[in-house]
Amino acid sequence: MLFWRILLGIPLVAGVTVLAYLDVWLSDHVQVRGIILLPLFLTILGFLCDEILDLLEAGGLHPRRSTVWIGTFAMVICCWLACAVQEYKSEIIGDFVSPHGWHWAATASLVTLLAMAGGLIIVFAGEILRYARPGGTLINLAGAVFAISYIGLLACFVIQLRMAFGIAAVLSLIVVAKMCDTGAYTVGRIFGTHKMIPTISPGKTIEGFLGGLFFAILGAWLWFNVVIPLALSTNWFAGNSNRVSLFGWFSFGLAVAISSVLGDLAASLIKRDVKRKDSSSWMPGFGGFLDILDSLLLAAPVAYAWWAFRLVS
Repeated sequence: MLFWRILLGIPLVAGVTVLAYLDVWLSDHVQVRGIILLPLFLTILGFLCDEILDLLEAGGLHPRRSTVWIGTFAMVICCWLACAVQEYKSEIIGDFVSPHGWHWAATASLVTLLAMAGGLIIVFAGEILRYARPGGTLINLAGAVFAISYIGLLACFVIQLRMAFGIAAVLSLIVVAKMCDTGAYTVGRIFGTHKMIPTISPGKTIEGFLGGLFFAILGAWLWFNVVIPLALSTNWFAGNSNRVSLFGWFSFGLAVAISSVLGDLAASLIKRDVKRKDSSSWMPGFGGFLDILDSLLLAAPVAYAWWAFRLVS
């Protein structure tokens, strides 16, 4: 398992880094962010929708797949468009760190909320059209709403981080959450003896959890006080090179780490309930896309809150 994680993990990190740089470079020329990353993001969402629907079906829920796909994609695309239209009409400010993203984020949040309501309408319409006999409709409705909220709604926070607050905001989420994953896995393998929640995730230990918190906070310090100032000082990106306060980077690292662990446990809870070890078998050593990204889903709104309320500015 460790071999596959290293073999596949390094190219994944390198690929995300290159695509992030290309996305920034292209957005400076076309004045719209996310041109490179959005197609990749939508592709990943497709896999996530497919995996969560398979898990729901394994648990006896059979929501109409088409309505979940339409509701999820509509919400994410509307969220991106809300920010893209605003950016196209305004002057481009620093693409690495955007200090004036609140207005964009607020507008995108309103559009996302409306798209979420539209998704619910689509879900009800789909169940109305296929209704044949009593029994099962309510649970299928619940499964569809859950899938759209879990994948689509939480994914919109990643979109807003990129569009309203720059590539640094998205990468801060990924760096801290994955540093937490790495620290928890490494420390847990070496020193882990006390099980944390064995009924849901037998492999997780208290020692691993504490190691994950330490690695995440270290990652937050490195990102905000080393990587961002260095990138800005090279004039690769425009923006404010002031370092983040102790409270800013420490609280960000701690909050994102805790929420990422909860995200991991949330996915484990779903898989455990339907008696599945992995969400799919797409990637050896990792499982499915949900197994890789589960920590980011619940951590995204937390990271968004820190950026939106300027706790890390």
